[in-house]
Amino acid sequence: MYLNLSADEILNNLTQIAAEPYERAKEWKMETGSKIIGCYIMHFPEELLHAAGILPIVLQVKEEPITSGHAYYPSYFCGPTRSVVDQAAKGELDFLDAFVGGDYCIQAVGGSEVVGNLLPKVNNMFFRLPVGNQPWTQGDIVQGLKELKRDTERFTGKEINADSIRESIRIYNKNRSLIRELYELRTSNPGILSSSEMMSIIKSSMLIPKEEHNAILESLLPKLTEQKDSKRQDAVRVFLSGSFCGAPKNEILSLVEESGAVVVGDDLFHGFRYVSDNIREDDREPLEAIAAHYIDKNTNVPCPTRCDPKTDWPQYLVDSMRKHKADQLVIVMAQFCEPHMFFYPDIKDAMQTAGIPHLLLEISHELDSIETIKTRLEAFVEMAV
Repeated sequence: MYLNLSADEILNNLTQIAAEPYERAKEWKMETGSKIIGCYIMHFPEELLHAAGILPIVLQVKEEPITSGHAYYPSYFCGPTRSVVDQAAKGELDFLDAFVGGDYCIQAVGGSEVVGNLLPKVNNMFFRLPVGNQPWTQGDIVQGLKELKRDTERFTGKEINADSIRESIRIYNKNRSLIRELYELRTSNPGILSSSEMMSIIKSSMLIPKEEHNAILESLLPKLTEQKDSKRQDAVRVFLSGSFCGAPKNEILSLVEESGAVVVGDDLFHGFRYVSDNIREDDREPLEAIAAHYIDKNTNVPCPTRCDPKTDWPQYLVDSMRKHKADQLVIVMAQFCEPHMFFYPDIKDAMQTAGIPHLLLEISHELDSIETIKTRLEAFVEMAV
């Protein structure tokens, strides 16, 4: 179906999927009669859930102001967690058959509990992911995976065998590899994909069957490669960092580029962080491979919620700036994001030591200061011209 479409038409379709995040999943449910499980943003073994014959989707932050959710979750918690609670309170997540929460930050733990209470007819599960990187960590992750596997088998009524997990790993690895190819193409051809388009590619991959998304990307890649003569080689090169849970608002991404910059790399969750590393496809037990993946990918793109003493996120950002030949770093911090706020002083010191100009944008869910953000971005980018 996508073979006869142009690159722009394919990108427009993916943008539409991202803009209406649950519509394609609902269609898939009607077409197949199968079940959908919602994953509460970040750090979930989608491969294990996919192997059960269900569709795992990553719950998304919506652009709409939070209304009903105020009755269930305090306004001083981060926008991503409040948005998901708000969706549950409004009945927008009633199409789910199951929901899985996690414990990677205190706000996510509380949000998971609230959503579980707001969805009494939805099977409620939990993935216990230990933080850190100690000799016992991988074994503890495996135990958490076994617990989730047990709960998923009870929910579906069928066993998840090792071969089905390996096949799901292969499918998800292919998706990550294809998206990394797009990243390589964009790095060498600045502007060939806007940051909003790249985010739509990643967000859509979180929302539709990976098999379908793989077919879309296999059609898109050669079409983009044919038009890889970018016209923005002289633009200010910016690296984007932050937004660990929810996707940055399109207005922010557009403002970066409208200010005269081009995004050449990122460590966003709705970005390179989501696809940075494949799960090893070898003879090891698949749950062991998935557990190792959580440790390996945190080495590739450190996450402050993992509290890994063997990684250095500030130094990773310095190295990434040099790798992408970026001129400036723009940090997008969700308001009230405690893990990010905790690490920012170290990042600031590392940037100053390395002589790298950076701009911190602390973004509220309601985005009530768009003109101020625009002025700050324009002034910041102009410094590098």
